[in-house]
Amino acid sequence: MEHWGAPLQVPTIIVDPQQPVYVPGERLTLRCLAPGGEAVTSYQFYNQRGERVHTETTGLSVGPWLVLTAEMGKVGAYSCEYWAVRDGQTIYAARSQPVWISVMDFPLAPSISEISLPPGKSPVTIECSAPPGHVATRYQFLRQGNLIVSQPGARLQLRQSDLDATGPYTCSYEISVSGRMIQSLPSAPLSIHLTGPSVLPETFRPTLRLSPTGPEFTTGDSVTLMCSAPSWEKKMGFCFLKAGEQVACTKQDSQSYQIGRLGMEDSGSYTCMYWVAEPGQETSSLESQPISITVTGVPLPPPAPQIILDPPKRIYFQGEHVKLTCSVPGSEQVRGYRFYHQIGEQISELDEGAWLERTAMTGNAGAYSCAYWIIRSEQVILSGKSESVSITVTAPPLAPKLSLHPKLPVYLPGEKVTLNCSAPRGQEVAGFRFHLHRGNQTPEKLPAASGGAQMELTAQRGNDGSYTCQYWRWEARQEIASENSNRITVPVSDPPGKPSVSLSPDYSAYVAGDRVEINCSAPSGASPVKYRLYENGKPLGSLLGNTSSWQKDLQATGTRNATRSFACTYVELIQGRKVPSYASDPVSISVFPALAAPSLQLIPPLLLYVTGETVTAECVVPAGPYILRAHLVLRDGETLREQLGPQFPLNVTPSDSGTYQCRYSSELHRRHLRSPPSEPVPLSVTDPPPQPQLSVDPPSGVVSEGLPLLIICTAPGNSSERRFHFYNDGAEIPPGDTGSEISTMEPGTSFMNSVLSILRAGPSNTGQFSCGYEVNMSGRWIPSPQSQALNVTVTAWSLPVPLVAGCGGAATALALLLLLIPLCRKKTAASCRLPTSYWKSQELRRSRMRRSSDNSGVNMCGVVAETQPVYVNIPFRAGTALQQWSRDGQVQPVTHNQPAWSNKPVVGRNPQERGKREEDADARVERNSSASNTVYSTLTPPSSRAQQRGEKYISEDEVYSEIP
Repeated sequence: MEHWGAPLQVPTIIVDPQQPVYVPGERLTLRCLAPGGEAVTSYQFYNQRGERVHTETTGLSVGPWLVLTAEMGKVGAYSCEYWAVRDGQTIYAARSQPVWISVMDFPLAPSISEISLPPGKSPVTIECSAPPGHVATRYQFLRQGNLIVSQPGARLQLRQSDLDATGPYTCSYEISVSGRMIQSLPSAPLSIHLTGPSVLPETFRPTLRLSPTGPEFTTGDSVTLMCSAPSWEKKMGFCFLKAGEQVACTKQDSQSYQIGRLGMEDSGSYTCMYWVAEPGQETSSLESQPISITVTGVPLPPPAPQIILDPPKRIYFQGEHVKLTCSVPGSEQVRGYRFYHQIGEQISELDEGAWLERTAMTGNAGAYSCAYWIIRSEQVILSGKSESVSITVTAPPLAPKLSLHPKLPVYLPGEKVTLNCSAPRGQEVAGFRFHLHRGNQTPEKLPAASGGAQMELTAQRGNDGSYTCQYWRWEARQEIASENSNRITVPVSDPPGKPSVSLSPDYSAYVAGDRVEINCSAPSGASPVKYRLYENGKPLGSLLGNTSSWQKDLQATGTRNATRSFACTYVELIQGRKVPSYASDPVSISVFPALAAPSLQLIPPLLLYVTGETVTAECVVPAGPYILRAHLVLRDGETLREQLGPQFPLNVTPSDSGTYQCRYSSELHRRHLRSPPSEPVPLSVTDPPPQPQLSVDPPSGVVSEGLPLLIICTAPGNSSERRFHFYNDGAEIPPGDTGSEISTMEPGTSFMNSVLSILRAGPSNTGQFSCGYEVNMSGRWIPSPQSQALNVTVTAWSLPVPLVAGCGGAATALALLLLLIPLCRKKTAASCRLPTSYWKSQELRRSRMRRSSDNSGVNMCGVVAETQPVYVNIPFRAGTALQQWSRDGQVQPVTHNQPAWSNKPVVGRNPQERGKREEDADARVERNSSASNTVYSTLTPPSSRAQQRGEKYISEDEVYSEIP
């Protein structure tokens, strides 16, 4: 018995077909044959440079081979080697003896020419000339690409009787290279056109036959050429041609030509033709279709074949299938095969096909060989026998046991499974192998790591067949494998179909604070027992049963948008195993920061606004990744206006007072959003103060130059803070202006007066006087409308005719003072104080009148210089009315709301008013201090003279009395 570590025997490499030289484009096969009995693991081929060319495994049914296409770059020596695994070690055989592959290019193309005198007339000869240096053995002539004849001669003669002889011609030649005939490239085409006497039509073309039919004959054989022509009443003659040249012509009615003993020179293409003789004319037929005759020497037996075992083993187990293939070298036309089986001294001959299949049994053991046979010249020629191969049959070792870990009812693609193969106790084991069985297919051998007893599988849909294992040992340098183990099935099932994720509401973009419902929907027909949700690939939670919705409050990342990706799976029971489904396609959303609240600012920023003012509410929107669409302004929570621009001009009225906010709308990925409202901003609107009343003293508005002038502005209301302004011809008179002083009375119940005192009126004081005032509301001075304008005229001063003596004037002034003293005592200090300017003006007036009286020499004592009435500040109580005697003697009531303005004497209004009316008269009426309802009268001098005022004359006996 040989040691297992003995070296492997050297293989043999053969080439099919075997040729001394190959031309480009030919296909050839190199076979690497290991000696019989070797357990080959794999083969390898090497080219002339020692490079690996191709490797085939022993799994191929016809054995390992290398298929090449002959090319100039593949010339050289080729060899092969094989290797086997023994005791877990790889052992390489030595390389085979090289076989040489020789490739040569096709010979150069010949030239073709026409020889005819004159050109186009019969006969026409075509000559094929090989290039210099090329020794041609045969020539081929082709018409329109079809072979006409192959002959040793270089010339082809054409006759006019050949109607189809017109057309393009090409030729080629053959040379002998190491015993093989190599055909050259074709020549350039030559166009031939024949004209001449008429010939018989195509329907009268003859037919040529051989007897025996051949077309392959050996030297010494006999053959008869028979030419069959259509029936013809006239006399005929027949001619036989070889390669277009006449070889024999028979007498009338003789239609055959016999070659009694064939020689090698008789090989060629033969045709026949006939002619009909008529008086003065001979008509020829067309040539028959050509027939080839090939003459060979004495036949030699074809080369012996090779018998190949598949699988190639030295020892086979009972019941194992063995295939014997009879491989024929070269390109012989094999007609049959014979296999020989030697049992002891007995040899059985079996007529079979190219292979023989046997089931290894004790009775089938022994040596086998094969042969094949061919037919040449109608003779059966048998090849020699192949070398014999031996088949040894033995019983295999006991089967092992196969187990699976982990054991599950079903496996998912990608899961790891381990196969464990256990050999029976006491069995010698060199290694293990595993097989995959799929239906009736040949078991697939699986690659096991280091031939160990375990094999790890990855569950896949394509590997869901049954598995078996074997163990093996070495015997006679051959691997002896055990029987197959029990079969184990690894059922593989795809996970349940992937669900789908949907969002509600489904927006193109989300903002922080949005609540979204994530729904996981299993495919139709699925029976989920659990759902799982994933956010950005991380588990977010699970739900049992059919509940498959999650509520999620979205949050942004700082001031930038955040991407959220949601996917889900579900669990389904498959054969009792909880199998998770494929993950759904993720649904990605972008979460943008929530819209920031804007800020609202009022322009101008005031605590209080006046009716008619324009206030601009500006909505300031913070920067963000949004498309701004509109701004909205709200009052007390209700939208007033919506517009594109951020500024909302308002022409305010008190009804516009309220709390104002603003917000803005924007678009984010085609989603319309509204921001939260801004912080509230209060807006207060009030009407302007009422228009004041303006009066002058003297009421006529006409004052003599140098005399005092009083402008009284009366404002309703009791505001504690007011500022009065006086205007002359529209220009404001500033306080403290030269010769004037503005004094304001303390506020009373319903009115407040301010007096512009001009101590000495001058021409510059002529004009239209008006007044206005400001009220302090919420820290803002709000102006009233200006009063109606009154005209004041300053005239040059002159002394009138003395009407009242100076003593009477002094007495009148004294009486007036006595009248005011008890009044001031009864009133509060606020209502009794009189402006200093008022008293100064009265004193100045009296002094002026005294000086004037002294200068004129008129006794002014008791006489008033001017006849205009003197007005005093007269207090009154609620329900008290004044009566005025009009020119027509009627009594008219005058209240504090309806003073007698214009050209009539006016009683001072409320004693709480600061502006007091100055009287033009020098005398005053004494007040009765003891009466509760005091009556003030206008004092006039005891003169019957009337003073003209305007265009009318008014009696100076006007009396204002208090109506009881």
